[in-house]
Amino acid sequence: MTGKTRILIKMLIFIILLVLIFRTIDLSFLKKSDCIFLLQGLWVTVQITFCGVLLGVALGTLLAFLRYLNNPVVDTIIEEYVDILRGIPVTIQLLIFAYFILSGVVQSKFLIAVIGFGINSSAYVSEIIRSGIESLDKGQMEAARALGMPYSMSMFEIIIPQAVRNILPALINEFIALFKETSVVGLVLINMYDLTFASKALQSKYYKPEPYILAGIIYYICVKLFSIFAGTLERKLKK
Repeated sequence: MTGKTRILIKMLIFIILLVLIFRTIDLSFLKKSDCIFLLQGLWVTVQITFCGVLLGVALGTLLAFLRYLNNPVVDTIIEEYVDILRGIPVTIQLLIFAYFILSGVVQSKFLIAVIGFGINSSAYVSEIIRSGIESLDKGQMEAARALGMPYSMSMFEIIIPQAVRNILPALINEFIALFKETSVVGLVLINMYDLTFASKALQSKYYKPEPYILAGIIYYICVKLFSIFAGTLERKLKK
């Protein structure tokens, strides 16, 4: 079975599933303004995810770079940094950032969310980049240094461009994971109108569970599209 055929089958199943869901639940009570409200919440969710991933990639790349300086102290600190962020639930981290670390310093809830998710993502991104670099032949770094290239130039002009090919699919998966994790932001930060909070507001307005179901469908559709893109990219990179 070819890759295109597999994608077509998945899309067909995806469409059939959506049709069955929308025929099962009653959404007739929702007004046009309610749907716009949900889409506005989705837009906030996408913005937080995109900005958080950008911050995570920037910090993660820096951490991966520092780990290859072969400094035991720096390496130990970064390892502990990664362990702490991967060991504490993202909801607790967001609470700590909002009501302790950034309290009184950053007023924008959107910026607090971006910083919180970006720092959390940096721990995972650093490990992704590290594994991508380690998958390359160590002789390439040795050859670059033997030619007189400084460490930073060797890393950013020889090693990282090759590692990007290996880590792009994993970075897209990190984007998908972060997209789902941002669903807690509206519950942690008061009046942060993301998709989850928008569905909660509509549920409180109509006293019906359908807004939650609709939000779940929207998340599912977005994740499905991101996953298809990630799979397509991964197959192209393997050619």
